[in-house]
Amino acid sequence: MFIEKYFNILPETVQELINSTENITNDKSGDNGFQSTKVFLIDDYAVLKMKNIVYRNVTIQDFDLKYLEQLALILLDLQAKKVNVVPILAFRSDGKDGYIVQQRAKGDEMYDRDKVYEKNYVLKRVEFLSNVLQDHFDKYIEDAIKIIEAGIIIDFIGKDNFFYHNTIGFQFIDLNAHFDYINGIAEEKPNIEQLIVWNCFTPCYYDAVPQYRNTVSIVLSEMDSAERDFLYECNKIIFKKCKLALLKNGFSEKFINEIISNERFIPQKQLLGIG
Repeated sequence: MFIEKYFNILPETVQELINSTENITNDKSGDNGFQSTKVFLIDDYAVLKMKNIVYRNVTIQDFDLKYLEQLALILLDLQAKKVNVVPILAFRSDGKDGYIVQQRAKGDEMYDRDKVYEKNYVLKRVEFLSNVLQDHFDKYIEDAIKIIEAGIIIDFIGKDNFFYHNTIGFQFIDLNAHFDYINGIAEEKPNIEQLIVWNCFTPCYYDAVPQYRNTVSIVLSEMDSAERDFLYECNKIIFKKCKLALLKNGFSEKFINEIISNERFIPQKQLLGIG
């Protein structure tokens, strides 16, 4: 079953973009265990060539892609409300595989997954992020709240799911799934406050899932004491800006401290000096 939907983009433009992917190498790729994606960055667009586009998740399929259409409409509505999301402009499916065309995020990844093992990149990136305007951290939290309230999952584990631009601020990408309650699969809504506080320190340099990754340990082992001190100081500044953004968005000091004092919260926080 062939399905196609367009939102604020001409079908001819979509066809041209898809045709262009046949003659170039993909810029990025990803695999979440049940879908694999090749990402092509073409001018102001990102074209996602997806295997198993009809999977909502590993156990649930949606062959008519109604969930994807619903998601596209929610993202467009959020963008119209000045939330920094990257909307879906079109999608096509042959009944299994397909394409998604999106606007291209401005700026650079919060952290490029291909460079987070490089000491010099890490040091430059934490220094850069430590100098980001407080107003942009405030909006990062404000937007995250609105996205989750709209029923959309933010993948905080992948630090390349966020882009930063000097004028725009932080942008959210890879917003491709709803919470289960949206589609009637579960009754409970997520605890937004807990989700936000637990994950909002993503701009700090740390392993989001240390049980599966040892990025930080590898990079720290390559640094001398002065470089480690510099990393710690930058992380502390970023941490404080994230915490202040939480306070400015209505979270209480008590609630924030309860979360960040939990032993599960950022296991390397003492090592990185952000506790």
